Amino acid sequence: MHLARRYRFAASHRLHSSALSDAENRALYGKCNNPHGHGHNYEVELLIRGAVNTVTGRLIDLTELDRLAEEQILAPFRYRNLNEEIEAFRTAVPTTENLASEVDRRLRSVWDGFFSGVSPRLERVSIWETERNICQIE
Repeated sequence: MHLARRYRFAASHRLHSSALSDAENRALYGKCNNPHGHGHNYEVELLIRGAVNTVTGRLIDLTELDRLAEEQILAPFRYRNLNEEIEAFRTAVPTTENLASEVDRRLRSVWDGFFSGVSPRLERVSIWETERNICQIE
């Protein structure tokens, strides 16, 4: 069985690669290369896979999942300038793809400390930067 849970946070970023010239960055990233950055209301969906516990009737403890999301995603990223305040993006461009990878890395690195055993498992991380720009990691 699968269960999905969604979370939201607002953050800003600038798409700019130090490996490229200013002209190349402007050509590649367009308005997203604004030197002052720009913001998004990100939405993160976690898809969990596992068996329903016959005693509790639940696949996952949502209180624990919410605590994990707060600690690993929401508190670190909420209202932050990703380029300046998140260590991973001091060298990597904070694209939707790189943000999804960082969220996935953070969650998987502590998952077993929150949830033991073979169930539940983090199946997929999806991030909506905009209605049209969505990235998924499975």
